[in-house]
Amino acid sequence: IQTEAFRCKEITEKLLDFSRIGPIHRQNTDLSELVRGVIEMVGHLGKYQKKHVQFEPTAAIIAPVNPQEIKQVVLNLLCNALDSLDDGGTVNIDLGKHDGAAELSFADDGCGMEPDVLKHVFEPFYTRRKSGQGTGLGLSITHRIITDHGGEIHARSPGPGHGTTFQVRLPLVGKTKENEHHHKAA
Repeated sequence: IQTEAFRCKEITEKLLDFSRIGPIHRQNTDLSELVRGVIEMVGHLGKYQKKHVQFEPTAAIIAPVNPQEIKQVVLNLLCNALDSLDDGGTVNIDLGKHDGAAELSFADDGCGMEPDVLKHVFEPFYTRRKSGQGTGLGLSITHRIITDHGGEIHARSPGPGHGTTFQVRLPLVGKTKENEHHHKAA
């Protein structure tokens, strides 16, 4: 009962986060430093000791983001990728610029996904974790954060056993709902 009560508490907290509406605090942030910080933090977790993360950014990429929210995105995507790996597996993170956006990709050589799973992967409460753990909210929260930043996120996988890649695009110039409304009105 206690375990279930704590699980319900966690789901409620994540739902509150999911529906949170508040002031938008954005600041120019070096995405390569942010990603490096998350990798360092995750590297201290014992369950990932036999798994590898490759990240070699070529330059600083500055984007106007809420750093805490983007850290949560990177943490979700990195942990999901690492959880899909067998010991000895690798996650490759790439960061670059293309068409006025920062592009961040997380490619793992893990268990991969079937087309049906890919279709639903960003839906709340949708989870395919073998362990039975997790709320199925991580990727829907990730999707909401990226969308709120005027960005996009896509997942692709050649199929089971062939790994998965998550691709994130974030505008390099601030873009909020208020800006979009102003442009439409003009």
